[in-house]
Amino acid sequence: MSIKFIRSSLMPRIMSVLTISVIIVAANVFIATFPGMAAAQIANDSASVYKFVESYQRTFNTHDPAALSKFFTEDADFVMGNLPEIQGRQAIENWWRNYWRSKFNKQEPERRGTFNLHSLRFLSADVALANIESTTGGRDSLGAELQTRKARGTWLLHRQNGNWLISAIRGMPTEKDSVELIRSLQASEFLKPQIRAFVSAYEEAFNTHDPAAISAFYTNDADIVVRNSPLIHGQSAILKWWRDYFAQQRPQSLDRNRWFESMRTILIIDEIRMITPDVALLNITATAAARQVDTEPLPIRYARATWVIVREESKWLISSLRVLPSEQDRVIRRSGR
Repeated sequence: MSIKFIRSSLMPRIMSVLTISVIIVAANVFIATFPGMAAAQIANDSASVYKFVESYQRTFNTHDPAALSKFFTEDADFVMGNLPEIQGRQAIENWWRNYWRSKFNKQEPERRGTFNLHSLRFLSADVALANIESTTGGRDSLGAELQTRKARGTWLLHRQNGNWLISAIRGMPTEKDSVELIRSLQASEFLKPQIRAFVSAYEEAFNTHDPAAISAFYTNDADIVVRNSPLIHGQSAILKWWRDYFAQQRPQSLDRNRWFESMRTILIIDEIRMITPDVALLNITATAAARQVDTEPLPIRYARATWVIVREESKWLISSLRVLPSEQDRVIRRSGR
């Protein structure tokens, strides 16, 4: 989450607009959240944040990455719009150095920024959330006016040793900007509910212990590997494998009907990644437990699984399933392998 100020600010003139009214609004919010705090302290803290933002603006306009990085905590992170996350003060310094080398020093050496404190909310006595509106513009070396760019961002501020520092910055597009999602992301948001329903239906089928019901969730040419099992290929082979699996798993002390009631699995989706709108990769955590006798359950089993699912005629099916050993399992390598 980061503030992509430089890339979006649209003011013809560069001016500092951090108004006292904003500070008053921030103080009122603080009082509503922490009614036990003294009004004088709230006003002082709000004013100190105001001065911090002003100081940040002055330093920003020197284009000195080392000086600007000192406004961040050692473990700070920021994300500028759709750019990768930057972590750590040194990495932030390097990022600004590279940015100014490519943008300011070569193309727009006179671009300057203004940072307006839009709202301020204190989360604790030493932690605050500041919403910032930024504008960059000015004139280039030939005197031509640069296009103004606007951005908005959220700063997470942390007071350390009496000084405010930025712990995180998240730069957001303005409300007037347009954000064009890549196709896979558009598909992801639209299709994720369908995929979650598909996994839920598979879980229900698994808990019936009906191999035919489970194998119906696979494509005709699907394949599976469960931990150290052989590669099982094709829906009919998968049906047989699940039939054998449940026969082996059922304790001799339980008849088939009681086994249905006893064995339960829960599938937790850790990640859905759309490869294309019709192909998705799922990382899943699976847990299962079964009663060995009427009162005592067996220890919960834990597994990690990766599914590759495909959409055929608007229906999701499993094309590949891999169940890995859990991080707590031991993998004993066969001699000579």
